[in-house]
Amino acid sequence: MPAPLLTPYLPEYSEKDGQDGQDGFRTLFTGSISAVRGGSCPYLQPDEAWPRCKTCQHHLVPYLQINASSPGTPEEFRERIATLIPASEGARSATLFQIFVCAVETNDGTCFEGWVNCVEEGESWLVRAVQVDADANGIEESPAREAVRVALEEEGILLPERFVVRWTPGNPETEHEAADGYDEFGEGFYAAHEPVEGLKLLGYPIRGKYYNSSGSTDGFCAEGNSGSHFEWQCLVQLGTREEENSLYTTGNIYLNQCALHPNVLDAVCSGDW
Repeated sequence: MPAPLLTPYLPEYSEKDGQDGQDGFRTLFTGSISAVRGGSCPYLQPDEAWPRCKTCQHHLVPYLQINASSPGTPEEFRERIATLIPASEGARSATLFQIFVCAVETNDGTCFEGWVNCVEEGESWLVRAVQVDADANGIEESPAREAVRVALEEEGILLPERFVVRWTPGNPETEHEAADGYDEFGEGFYAAHEPVEGLKLLGYPIRGKYYNSSGSTDGFCAEGNSGSHFEWQCLVQLGTREEENSLYTTGNIYLNQCALHPNVLDAVCSGDW
């Protein structure tokens, strides 16, 4: 039998994409859009320094910020990240799911890409869920943060800012044909449910002949008392090699979540290099 069909959620972008001068995060904070891809305005906690790469110590760049409280964010995604949301005291107006990556160029593509491919040691990303104060504390920039933003802009490694108004349910997907244990169920069935490329939430990721994981246990989750297990679900497909994205020159990169231990996340690169 084929793998169960899963519904992916595809980004529906705003035609403005920040061109009207709006601050990307301020727009995200209102809930009128679901996410900001790229840009230079990440939400940081009050007095928090701009995150750095644990591999090369360079400042990370914001890749994706999703307002889980926005009506444009799928309920299924909100349920999947529920265990990642920290407990809080006082009033909160929004929950943000943030992904930062290291976009510094190396001999292996970007630092982030080299780390996911197990070429670089360390940790070249930051993934977290944060709760935003009701008084929007943390939105205002400090001189130190502004200096980092200017430096990243001068380096030219910030990603273009795009606004995701909502995530639209896509065609139900089956497991990619390159996945281990793929159970072929006829060409017609696969053609009708082949996983889509590019940025998406949930669904099945694009795979390839090779599979590299940022985890230290050969791609397995070692959480719990039942021993290592391979029960991963795609939480976010960050990008695929075929699309125009400077971060992905080697393969397809996505964020996996353990189905048994949803607090465990893993970055994966898979392709045919």
